[in-house]
Amino acid sequence: MKKLLTIAKDASIKVSSQITNYLEPTHIYLPITEEILQNTEIKKVKKGEKLYSYQGKDVYSSVSGRIVGILKTTEKSYLEIKNDYKEEDLYQGMHEFTTVNIKTNFSQKIKEYPNFDVQKFQNKKILILNGIEDEPYIANRPFIHKQETSSILQMLDCISEVFAIPEVRIYLKENDRESIEAFEERIGTYPNMSVSILPDYYPIGNEKILREYVKLDEDACILTTETLIDLYLNTIRERQKDVIYVTITGNAIKNPQVFRVKIGTLASELVQKCIEFKEKNYKVFLNGIMNRQEINLEGLVITENVRAIYFMKPLKYQPKKCIHCGKCDDVCPRKSHPYLAVQTKGVYTNTECIHCGLCTFICPSYIDLNEYLGKRGEE
Repeated sequence: MKKLLTIAKDASIKVSSQITNYLEPTHIYLPITEEILQNTEIKKVKKGEKLYSYQGKDVYSSVSGRIVGILKTTEKSYLEIKNDYKEEDLYQGMHEFTTVNIKTNFSQKIKEYPNFDVQKFQNKKILILNGIEDEPYIANRPFIHKQETSSILQMLDCISEVFAIPEVRIYLKENDRESIEAFEERIGTYPNMSVSILPDYYPIGNEKILREYVKLDEDACILTTETLIDLYLNTIRERQKDVIYVTITGNAIKNPQVFRVKIGTLASELVQKCIEFKEKNYKVFLNGIMNRQEINLEGLVITENVRAIYFMKPLKYQPKKCIHCGKCDDVCPRKSHPYLAVQTKGVYTNTECIHCGLCTFICPSYIDLNEYLGKRGEE
């Protein structure tokens, strides 16, 4: 495979070492269609209550409160729930945990879990936890690792035993010292587990790239940190996820930090109450600056697909004409020929593209090649 890169980082962007909880939004907003809305009565709801199904997934409230209306944006409609701050819930999951009842509960519940493909974990020799945080200035996974070390190790142990997978590896980047220390401190009680430390290359956290870099074959199955925590909540704790980790960062703000946020929180409310700006002019990007998915903050609802919000100063350089240097093709880790996409104005596309943004990063003409590469990734 082609050589991966170390991304030069802006030294002025420093994410706080302390996590910030924002767990009492005034309202939450859940995606809904007009058809579902017609059959939804105005009523009180409890945290963890299933309200309806949207695009094939069940939708649960992350707070207790009352349905009060609809928020309509240019792209979606959202059910608006006013938070009553009582945190009344429906959870009746396990409260006392032992190794035996955790594994028993998992082996029973995993068969009912809709988002888990059991076939992918059968007859495997290695279970991989991909704990790599790839995008510059995002720090979600390191905080999850510190907060949930024991739960993660318990879940890996459950999966390896239930599916008879003899070896478990946790992959982390060498610069993620806090995650490395958190796991190495507690991993000694799990003799089949090890921490594998990889260089700070980008985009080594992408599953396809990771498999190639460490030469994993089909005998290995891979889970991300977030997927593992979802499994833990649903199968062991028997509860729905109502909180996610979101990094708000960038060189246009004074206080980049990681938040624990209620699913459905309006991003503008969080930013208004918690973020200090040092620049008046900025652009807002979603989930990464490498693929540069620019967004309008107004109307953005924090869902499970939102990992980070970037506030960045406008670039000083304007795009120029392509000089046909070929650097974009040279740097592409998937050999997807971004140069051809530019030359054909997006007519040429390649399914191998992982939307890592390296071609735009390396372009001496400052061309945003993402515009020509089809749908941007949401990894």
